[in-house]
Formats: sequence, C-alpha cells, structure tokens
Amino acid sequence: MKLTINKNQLHDNSSVFMRRAGYAYLHDRRAGQDSYARRLTQNYYPRLHCYIFEQGGQVTFNLHLDQRATRYEGQTAHAGEYDSPIVQEELDRLQNIIDNQEPSESFGDVAQEKKSGKKWWPFK
Repeated sequence: MKLTINKNQLHDNSSVFMRRAGYAYLHDRRAGQDSYARRLTQNYYPRLHCYIFEQGGQVTFNLHLDQRATRYEGQTAHAGEYDSPIVQEELDRLQNIIDNQEPSESFGDVAQEKKSGKKWWPFK
C-alpha cells in the first residue's frame, strides 16, 4: 500500500522521519536500494518494510509486510503482504505521526539560544 503526502508536511527529511517512527535504515547492496524496516517481534521477521520515493514536491511511502525471508538463494520473491489490515494500520499510524509531529530542534536553534544568552548546553 502507498501513502503519498506533500513534502512540506514533513518537518524533517524522510530519513529522520522514519527513524523517529521506529524504523531502521536498510541498504540492499545487490539491488542498490535504500529502504526502512520495523520489526513486529524480537525476530527479524515478520517486519514492516517501506520504500520511500521523492518526486517533485511529493513523498510516497510504499509499505508492505514481510512475513519471512526468501527461501532460495538468488530469489527476490518473499511472503509479502501489500494490502493486509496490519499494513493499513501502519499507514494510519504514519499518517497520524505526520499530522501530529512537532518541529525538531536544529543546530540553528542552538546557535540562536547561544546568541540570546540562554543556556543551550544541558550539561555542566
């Protein structure tokens, strides 16, 4: 399933957003693709697996559920579910995070605090 939003709806870039949503970065060296995964148990599978495509002013999250790894070497097929209730619930969760996200602090904010004389470093 896919979720497409306007790029300006994200307060951070898509990589930071996915990490804050509980996903880990994955890079497939063979395919040369970047993606993100979120485990549903302590095991590696099943997991939610998301590819992100940015084009123009839009970001598309292409999400599916990997039930298990490929069984045979050289195969790319897996037991993926693309329109299950779990996938829909996760897309709803991501949309909720997007709708309720807070702007993150950037280094510019720290520099501004430093100029204003406020304490910007939390440690002594």
